[in-house]
Amino acid sequence: MGSCLSTSSNKQNIPEPGIKFVQKDFSEKDLRLAEELRKMCHEKGKENDPCASAEIFHQMGLLYKIKSPDKISLIRSAALLNAVISRQPSNQQLIDDLQLFCTELLQTAGAEKMDADLMQISNQAAQMIKEMRDTAQQALSRLETIPYDITIGEQNQLEVKKIHDIKLIQEQITQKYGDVMRYIAEKCIEIMGKNLSEFCIAAMGSLARSEVTPYSDFEHIILLEEGVKKREKMRNFWNIFDGFRVSIPSLNDVTKKGGDWFFDSYTTRGISFDGMMPFACKLPLGRTEKTKNKPWTTELIQIVSDMVKYLDQEELIKNGYKIHQVICTTTVIYGSHTIYGLFTDQVKSSLQNNKESNHDLLKQQLKEDLKNFDAIKNLNNLFASSKCNIKRVVYRSTSIFIAALGLLYSIDKAFSFAIIQQLHENKKINDETAHLLSYAVAVSCQVRLSWYMNKQSQDDYVGEDEAFAYYRKDQIKDSLSVWEQLDQQDVQNSRCIGRLMVYKAWCLKKLNRHQEALQQVDDVISKIHDLKVSEQNKYQCLNQLHPINGWCKQEIGQYQDAVKEYRETLKYLDLRDDQNQPAVKLSKERTLHNIGWCLYEFGDYDAAISEVKESLEICEQNNLPVVDKCDSYWLLGKCHFAKAEYDTALTYFKTELHLRLRNVPRRKQDSDEDIKEARNNINKCEEKLEIK
Repeated sequence: MGSCLSTSSNKQNIPEPGIKFVQKDFSEKDLRLAEELRKMCHEKGKENDPCASAEIFHQMGLLYKIKSPDKISLIRSAALLNAVISRQPSNQQLIDDLQLFCTELLQTAGAEKMDADLMQISNQAAQMIKEMRDTAQQALSRLETIPYDITIGEQNQLEVKKIHDIKLIQEQITQKYGDVMRYIAEKCIEIMGKNLSEFCIAAMGSLARSEVTPYSDFEHIILLEEGVKKREKMRNFWNIFDGFRVSIPSLNDVTKKGGDWFFDSYTTRGISFDGMMPFACKLPLGRTEKTKNKPWTTELIQIVSDMVKYLDQEELIKNGYKIHQVICTTTVIYGSHTIYGLFTDQVKSSLQNNKESNHDLLKQQLKEDLKNFDAIKNLNNLFASSKCNIKRVVYRSTSIFIAALGLLYSIDKAFSFAIIQQLHENKKINDETAHLLSYAVAVSCQVRLSWYMNKQSQDDYVGEDEAFAYYRKDQIKDSLSVWEQLDQQDVQNSRCIGRLMVYKAWCLKKLNRHQEALQQVDDVISKIHDLKVSEQNKYQCLNQLHPINGWCKQEIGQYQDAVKEYRETLKYLDLRDDQNQPAVKLSKERTLHNIGWCLYEFGDYDAAISEVKESLEICEQNNLPVVDKCDSYWLLGKCHFAKAEYDTALTYFKTELHLRLRNVPRRKQDSDEDIKEARNNINKCEEKLEIK
């Protein structure tokens, strides 16, 4: 993929290195670049064209680099340059800038080994991570599926095997993940020199629980030996160690209303450090920026006695994020085991001395977590055409309960399987409960791990279509069965009955039971006027049925009737008060595209072209997703090819391919089915035109 970054424009209005400039100048340039990027993004802050927005990231990266030796700015510069290289890996100007950045980073950190090749070390760590992910993927592929038509005894045996296999996979990933971090730490010691004070890197979160994935964040603290006064050397060590992913204030300022607007859906998420947002900051630099309501900072590079102070409830409340909860469960990654042993001893002592108050705090926190991670509430997001957080629904709702049991019974284990085993050995739970809890952990770990591996990133959110493509149809049938049972009950007064009935039609559509879905729609229309629900609810339900009807009729070949349903959908969208919102524009654009597709299938190519061009115009005017533009160019190409207008069709197919290549990471291009089809369509046009 060719670079779209201009060398001359990359450094436009940015001072040369070494030239100081005031905060006002920096802020003005930063905000100006952020505003330029905002114009290049569509709904929810996602980039419309990652290749084009790379130029903005490049300029911002150079800008933040000049602001150093402010260490946070240095890290942010690295994050921005990393964002560019993920979009433009062959950009030579960027490679040169990265080399210069590494040199300046070593100078700022006071490194002893100034000729260290940070990019080579980074590439070696990346190779180790790739090997870890490949091994995990192979292990997952060997897992057996438990069928439904077996005896209880056979099922129990397969569940025991599943527990054993998942436990082994998690232990292997944890070991390899730790190896990567130890490799980086050793290289940093070589670079910084041997004159560092004694220290220990201790992991928190899923790595400490041995439930880490090959894409999980690295949450950790740095413990120092007692008596250390200055921590500057260790801060510089961590800057070298940094994983290059932090929040950029002009893009993601969670402290200001509307400030958190940008979402990087392109750069692969994981492995990275925790975010710099006030509620996160589970990394050594901790909380570095004050807010109006929480005007203090917190650092997690501390001597042992100061780190243990975070277990104090007053300190917990003051700091406003769950540092108390996470430092209770840690594991040593690198450094002095003596320091780590002192820390764990003091943690145990503190927890034991404040057992009663800690239990009250734990129960309160568990109640809050179970509410936040409520599976039913999160699954309902799918019906609202929203995103469902698979980590919350499947993994956290299980792991937080097991962890809480461990703390309540003072069990000195972190791995969920180990906690359950200890509870069983201590006769706190019986054989059956131990098995059921272990199987729940195994399933939750497998689902989260499989999803991350499938997405090749730490992507917790599952959309409607992804969810139903990922899960078996048997599960959709089970869901449909539940709704059917509810519908048979006397729930006439339920405020959600209309939504329930529409949901049934939606499930039937997802199961490709199109005729049944159409019948369900007719039932809703005949019943909804008699239900005791608000007029607004009736109106919303009725208008949700048109796209369901349109889709079902389109799938069974009733194209003219489908067009009528989609026309009704457009009428509803035009009457909405929020029709200028991006989500409504997107719905309108996709409805027009569906009309175009139906007209194409019906053989009315000119009418189809007119509809698709209108949908494309909405895309262009509102910065809608690139994939929607690609689909429009594809359908325009299909229409003109059907009309034997091969020159025009070739132009559209080439435009489609160009956009898809810019929007799909290089590592996925050869396997992308849409890219394969675009190339095939270009070949067909060239054959018709006898182009060699």
